[in-house]
Amino acid sequence: MTTIDDQPVLPVDFDSAFGAALPVEVIEYTALVERLGSRYFTRPQRPSFEMMIVVRSGSGFHTVDFQRHALHPGRVLFVRPGQVQQWHVDNTLVATIVLAAPTVASTTGWMPGDAVYADLGENSLQTAFDLIAAIEREQRRFIPDEQSVRLMTSLFTALVALFQRASSEPDRGALPEAYRAFRAALERDLTRSRNVRDYVSGLGYSERTVSRACQLVTGLTAKALLDERLMLEAKRLLAHSDRTVAAISAGLGFSEPTNFTKFFERVVGEPPATFRRGLRASGYRSS
Repeated sequence: MTTIDDQPVLPVDFDSAFGAALPVEVIEYTALVERLGSRYFTRPQRPSFEMMIVVRSGSGFHTVDFQRHALHPGRVLFVRPGQVQQWHVDNTLVATIVLAAPTVASTTGWMPGDAVYADLGENSLQTAFDLIAAIEREQRRFIPDEQSVRLMTSLFTALVALFQRASSEPDRGALPEAYRAFRAALERDLTRSRNVRDYVSGLGYSERTVSRACQLVTGLTAKALLDERLMLEAKRLLAHSDRTVAAISAGLGFSEPTNFTKFFERVVGEPPATFRRGLRASGYRSS
C-alpha cells in the first residue's frame, strides 16, 4: 500500500510487496505496521481497494465512515473502496488482512445497507482461514499469468461470499443492472450534478426504471440515494479535512454555500459547521 502523507485523510493505493501484477495480498497486521510505521495507524485512511480484516485474537476498535466497530476473535471487517477508516488498537491485536487490487474488486463502492462486519461461527471461520491459507500459498509462488490471477481472484471471491453469507448481505451480482449502473455513475461523477437525470443519461435506462431498481434494493428513490451518498461525502470532508464549508460546498458542486448549508441541515438536522464542532468536541479528529 502507498500513501500521501501530507493530507488529513491518507489516500491509500494498492501496492503489493509481491509485485504490481499480484491481484490479492495476504499480510498480518503486525507485518503491515512494520511496513508502514505505527504513525500510519493513528490517522484516517481512504483505501482505493477492498480490504478484509480477519481478527484472530486481541481486541480494539475500527472506525468506518463514522461508525465504530469492536474487534474481537472471529470478527471480520470488510472495507470497501473509498470508505474512510481508522484503527484504534494496541499491540495485542492479531489479525490477518486480505487486500484486493481494484482490478479484481468483487463489489462496488459503499452502498446503503452494506454490512461492515460479520461474526463467523467456528466452521465458517475455519473455512475463512483455509481460503486465506490458499491465497498465501498462491502468493508465495505467484506467476503473473492469466490462470494464476484468475485462481487468486476466485479464492478472494469465495472469501467475500463467505462474509456475505455470515452478514446476510445480498450477492451484488444478483442486483438489478440498472441499480448497479447508477451506483457506478454516482461513484464516478458524484460532484458533477445533484440531478438524477444527469447520472442516468447514457446508461440506457429511464429515470423511472433506475428509481424502481434503487427502491427495490435500498428502499430509497434514486434522488434520495444520490442525496445520501453526497451527504456521506460532505461528512467525510467536514470530519477529516480543514477545508472551509464554502470550499466543501464548491467541491461538491453546489452553486452557493447557502444552498449546501440548507441541503445539509435538511438531511442531517443541523448546519455543517455545527456538525463539525460536534465531532471535534466529542474527540473525533482526523489526526
